[in-house]
Amino acid sequence: CGTSDSARPSEAATTVLITRRLEFSASYRNAAGAALGHNWELEVTLAGPVDSETGMLIDLKDLKSVIEREVEARFDHRCLNDDTPYFRDRAPTPERFASLIFELLDKALPSGLLHRVRLSPTRDLTIEVTR
Repeated sequence: CGTSDSARPSEAATTVLITRRLEFSASYRNAAGAALGHNWELEVTLAGPVDSETGMLIDLKDLKSVIEREVEARFDHRCLNDDTPYFRDRAPTPERFASLIFELLDKALPSGLLHRVRLSPTRDLTIEVTR
């Protein structure tokens, strides 16, 4: 609104962080065989320069779609041991689960954009995986 191009900051020189949140429910059996269920809170943070053409780091609809496909569709209302192939032969610790989510999202998102995954199984515990 009346700002000249020379007064605008350079988008390419700026790193932007965008965080999208998702809540989902999943259960698992721990090493002792006890069933545990959590309402997990996931935060996915992307980092990078703003595209000079679009003015965005990523289209937020695309980010939401990737998170829904790679996380929600695979894990929501599932038993991690029985309903997914990832934890049949190893304990689904929160650390392993957060690392797996990071790997899945990293493969599905544009190269180098994924900065951090934060996964909270309870209000007082958060696991953070970063690049």
